[in-house]
Amino acid sequence: MRNTLSLALVALMPFLPATQAAKGKTLTSWDCCKPACGWKSNLRESRATGQLTICGKNDRPLSNNDADRVASSCASSNAGNGFLCSAYQARPVANDLSYGFAITDGIENCCKCFELTWTDGAAVGKRIQVQVINEGGSVQEGVRQFIILTPGGGVGPNDKGCTEQWGYDWGRQYGGVVKAEDCVALPDALQAGCYWRWNWARGDVNGWNVEYNQITCPEQLSSVSGCKA
Repeated sequence: MRNTLSLALVALMPFLPATQAAKGKTLTSWDCCKPACGWKSNLRESRATGQLTICGKNDRPLSNNDADRVASSCASSNAGNGFLCSAYQARPVANDLSYGFAITDGIENCCKCFELTWTDGAAVGKRIQVQVINEGGSVQEGVRQFIILTPGGGVGPNDKGCTEQWGYDWGRQYGGVVKAEDCVALPDALQAGCYWRWNWARGDVNGWNVEYNQITCPEQLSSVSGCKA
């Protein structure tokens, strides 16, 4: 009986659906604003645990209660002391692997983690494991945008936060600085994340295609963010 059952299971195995990586595209941004996942009400959408770490203007983490309640520095009215922490910049851990944080469509993705593998661009074959801490971008024709948080990656539509927190010249509104030499113009605390794009990824990163899968969040990411899903 056991042999018959085993043979039956083996016969079925080729017909089991395989997990396939989804298609995505990378962009970059760094607007210094409090991320959308910083509000506990948004974390409920993704069933995340913990509280996303938010920093004040001095780049120091706020208490969990303050992190939840504080208004974003980019709010159009009654702007508050909620800023993006410098700890959220991307960093390499091997020649072919980096850790980072990202923005993607859907508040239900707050604190979830994904592994992205570039399929073109200068970083082809390299991977980055990211945790989603903000909502934005889009999904078009099945291709999901992942906006990697990269100092000097462009402030996008919210230019208020970085001006308020740091001042400085942040390059193009969309896309940010255009070469590694421009990173020196950024605050000292953010230059490493700016150089990451040019030295590790070896290019602009914007518009490069990836394949991605959801993964269990590495401790190296959830220990920085304070949340996991």
